[in-house]
Amino acid sequence: MNTVDDWKTVAWIGKGDPERAAFWRRVFDGERVPIVSFVPQVCSLPGHEEPQWVYMLDLKAITDEQRFRLMEALAERFGLLEGEVETSLEAHGVPILADGVSVSSTDRRLVMGAIL
Repeated sequence: MNTVDDWKTVAWIGKGDPERAAFWRRVFDGERVPIVSFVPQVCSLPGHEEPQWVYMLDLKAITDEQRFRLMEALAERFGLLEGEVETSLEAHGVPILADGVSVSSTDRRLVMGAIL
């Protein structure tokens, strides 16, 4: 399980996509972010005709400062008010497109649960 101080399951975002990498660097000071699981899920996303494979950002494992920067960045990127972004975060979480993302986990329980 990820914590604010110890990210065990992570995604590296933006390989080959400088714009995408820059977005996540703005929030996390790098392309490495905590995710809920290394197993992607299918999600319908605005701007995509077909459902997409995504990883979910682990909002429980980010600091208040990172959460604030995330809300700011998402509001700017999608032309929303920060209050709208916060409501959406609580209701839906933050999907991260799986395309171009590398993941890893040192969480033994999560890895064994996925295998068994």
